[in-house]
Amino acid sequence: MASEDSEEREERDVCASCGARIALESERAFGFGTGNVLCAKCAASRGGRYDERRDAWDVPPHLTGLADEAYGSAPHEARRGRR
Repeated sequence: MASEDSEEREERDVCASCGARIALESERAFGFGTGNVLCAKCAASRGGRYDERRDAWDVPPHLTGLADEAYGSAPHEARRGRR
């Protein structure tokens, strides 16, 4: 059962913009939509500002162009193979 605990502790998500793996328990991320996240770097590049003291996003990042991610089609997934 120890392996299950390790797997739970290492739960990761994928940035909706760049596709980077994010360790949700240990890395800062911006959540949006239904279970979607931006890594800290992408959130900051989209104008987001995080307040370390309050442990909260003071200014949310612009989500322009990320509407499709809420439905599962992220830019990093669309780059796979062209027709």
